[in-house]
Amino acid sequence: METNLAKPDLLTFSEKFPEHWRLKLETELRSRKYSLRTIRSYIYYNCLLCRILQKSPEEIRTEDITKFLAIIERDKDYAASSMNLAISAIKFFYKRVFKNDVSHEQHRPRHDKRLPVVLSKREIVEIFEAEKNFKHRLLIMMVYASGLRVSEVICLKRQDLDTDRKLILISSGKGRKDRYTLLPDMIISNLKEYYLSHRITNWVFPGAKPEKHLSLRSAQYIFEHALKRTKNLKSASIHSLRHSFATHLLEAGTDIRFIQELLGHSSLKTTERYTHVACRNILGIKSPIDNIEIKE
Repeated sequence: METNLAKPDLLTFSEKFPEHWRLKLETELRSRKYSLRTIRSYIYYNCLLCRILQKSPEEIRTEDITKFLAIIERDKDYAASSMNLAISAIKFFYKRVFKNDVSHEQHRPRHDKRLPVVLSKREIVEIFEAEKNFKHRLLIMMVYASGLRVSEVICLKRQDLDTDRKLILISSGKGRKDRYTLLPDMIISNLKEYYLSHRITNWVFPGAKPEKHLSLRSAQYIFEHALKRTKNLKSASIHSLRHSFATHLLEAGTDIRFIQELLGHSSLKTTERYTHVACRNILGIKSPIDNIEIKE
């Protein structure tokens, strides 16, 4: 039976998450060395919980959290991963800060078992050729060439790129882990020209203000704009270039554990999902229809 939940108009709702709770939550997260991105997400979801339900933290009960999750799934179409992040944020606040874990009975949603969107090499070339801006083309080329996350490519500094060893140092990537990944010859030759033409000294991809790097949304828009010009109908994002990097390496016979290291995955299971989209083994299988004769 479907619960009748009114669709919230967030613009008319007042904030119900007080500043003193926000500061306590931030302090607790910082004391545990959580990343800035996680801190922002945890504060956001606790504010959203109180705003949508129009209740203060003291008024929230277990059934309220269930109702909140149902609202964001139905009205905002949140994926399982986003809902799990919301649950983690709420659990942390009520257990570590509020000291009354009303969220302990909350079940986590099942993960969507979706295959990553992978672009063919031809499609990737078309995207590169569609982008005429040198800086923008280099950015999307590096995401594919080195298997970078969009949050990583925008934060690159010139000192992170070792052209002699042909390596990129990703400092404090996801999970606050450093790693090295590939810096191909084609990218190095483009970088030399780019450094001179754009006078790059610090950020590889500076934003409108040179002292700041390009924003994440700007990088996403750059890819979306290039993809649109190719008339490609795939529902791809800039992250699809990272998926394509991993899949193409796997199809070329690269050991999956090396791919895991290059991508910065803590678990091999995360990398293994690319085996489901790689064609290295599938292309060697003949359909049974090729072994039968059909009379005209």
